[in-house]
Amino acid sequence: MFSPTITCFAKASTNATAKTNANAKLKAFRQITQSRVSARRFEPNVAVPDDVWQDVLQMTLTSPSGFNLQPTHMLLLRCPKIKATLSKHAMLGFGNQYRTNDASAIAVFCADLEPSKRIDRIFAMERESGTREDGYLAVLRVASSFLTGESSTLSSNNSSGSSTHVSSFLKRAFTSALSPVQPMPTMENVESWSYKNAGIMSQMYTMSATAHGLSTCMMEGFDARRAKEILRIPDRYGIPLMVATGYDYGVPPVVHADLNDDDLDSVAEEDDESGGTAKQKRTPRLEMDEVFFGDTFGEPLELLQTLRQGGEEEAA
Repeated sequence: MFSPTITCFAKASTNATAKTNANAKLKAFRQITQSRVSARRFEPNVAVPDDVWQDVLQMTLTSPSGFNLQPTHMLLLRCPKIKATLSKHAMLGFGNQYRTNDASAIAVFCADLEPSKRIDRIFAMERESGTREDGYLAVLRVASSFLTGESSTLSSNNSSGSSTHVSSFLKRAFTSALSPVQPMPTMENVESWSYKNAGIMSQMYTMSATAHGLSTCMMEGFDARRAKEILRIPDRYGIPLMVATGYDYGVPPVVHADLNDDDLDSVAEEDDESGGTAKQKRTPRLEMDEVFFGDTFGEPLELLQTLRQGGEEEAA
């Protein structure tokens, strides 16, 4: 048996290690948040390495969303011709136009305005993963359909939108009537719900890019109707914002971290060991090529194909 002295020493050592890890995480995150500023200008025609993009997108994919419906897609525009067309015909203001042309890439976030079409797929993923309790799965379809602000007949009446307005009105009336009796959700329309989730994902993307030493600028000055036409984005999706990404103009070149560094792997292992069930509790995510596209909606993003091929080779 262990003596009380040894046991106390072991606990003290564990606590000290945990505190050191917590301090390191806080310091690293504080540096990221304080270093993030909106770039006024980007170094033109400078490409970001594919492995950096891959890591940024992998971290972005961990973004939370309502009911885990993951109602946001992202286009990564890297083609100079596409960026130039977007800059000339859709962007508002000289600043956004120059940034769109010069940035290494433009991340375009697309919010799904018909999220009910995702429920069956997400439900199947959740059930297969085993991370949810049966009670949660039992109410997932009804709760998500009710709270996303979308009526069940949205797709069939999308031209007029009248059924959506009636459904939203009835939901608001119902929840307002019960609010004095018991806590009830605040009803919002589907655009507000989906745009909110897209905003969460764009923030995760921005911080991930900043962690890699990239500069960013969130932009909402654009004609979404024209942008959707240029980028072939279906009517089902709205564009809440875009994020110009690249290297800040006139500053020393960024030295990117070595993503194969053992130190990065050891941090991940420490997190798993200290938390115990960190990976087991993570809710399932859609495949990266389902979420991230190239220069037009639905177009495969080449760097993801390279990532998948590398993973298949390692598995073999």
